[in-house]
Amino acid sequence: DPATTGYKKLSFSSATSPLIFQRHIEGCVEKRQGRTFGPPGGKKMIVFVDDFSMPEINAWGDQITLEIVRQLIEYVGLYNLDKPGEWKSIVDLLFLGAMLHPGGGKNDIPNRAKRHFHVMNVTLPS
Repeated sequence: DPATTGYKKLSFSSATSPLIFQRHIEGCVEKRQGRTFGPPGGKKMIVFVDDFSMPEINAWGDQITLEIVRQLIEYVGLYNLDKPGEWKSIVDLLFLGAMLHPGGGKNDIPNRAKRHFHVMNVTLPS
């Protein structure tokens, strides 16, 4: 229902960094009270992330962009980039993600991030 729910689409790539993700999210929320932020107009927002498995894997085997997504889902907030150490609660977000099967240059996502999603496998029609 557009009267109660907003929509934001993000497409991840190998160049998507945690900074880019956080700035996208901060750009689509407004201050509600204190350090609490949420979608405009008191609505809820569905955040659709396409190519969820695409962010680059670092030398330690982590996808740090997915770690900040996990942090936002798990702790319902992010640290303020402009005021180090200050926590920003970001409420009323629902995340949906889509990705292709791992393999052939495509990565799997860490279980720490995967546990926050209902995983479905949709095979291509033959």
